Amino acid sequence: MEKKSFQDIINAFNKQKFMKFLNAQISINEPGLCKISIEHGEDLTQQHGLFHGGVISTLADNSAAFAATSLMEKNREPLTIEYKVNFIEIADGNRLWAEGRVLSAGKRIFHAEAKVFTNSKDSSKLCAMALLTIKSTLRVEEIS
Repeated sequence: MEKKSFQDIINAFNKQKFMKFLNAQISINEPGLCKISIEHGEDLTQQHGLFHGGVISTLADNSAAFAATSLMEKNREPLTIEYKVNFIEIADGNRLWAEGRVLSAGKRIFHAEAKVFTNSKDSSKLCAMALLTIKSTLRVEEIS
């Protein structure tokens, strides 16, 4: 069965309005790996001015899901069915990025991890890690 091209994945990413709202950028250069990044913005923070945990979780989820998508058949779509996030350090940088990686690829179930980083002065630091289970589904049609 034919696999998705990187352009197919970028097109699917660009259809996500929430990613557009976050002004997120995707980078996918290798099957099973995906990086998504955003710049700091006031609308993305919690009360202390740090990146909000929901934003961190979103990048973890999407980076892993698109990493899994890169290994799926062309007519399949990802659907996250479970994930767990551990917040490790505060996300106080001016940029946040997640690196999703498939750990195990079955026919319909994928296990993946995502590491989320932020920059701190002249270096980067790991601020969260996630483990995810992603199901390969037939395309979910939008309800009009």
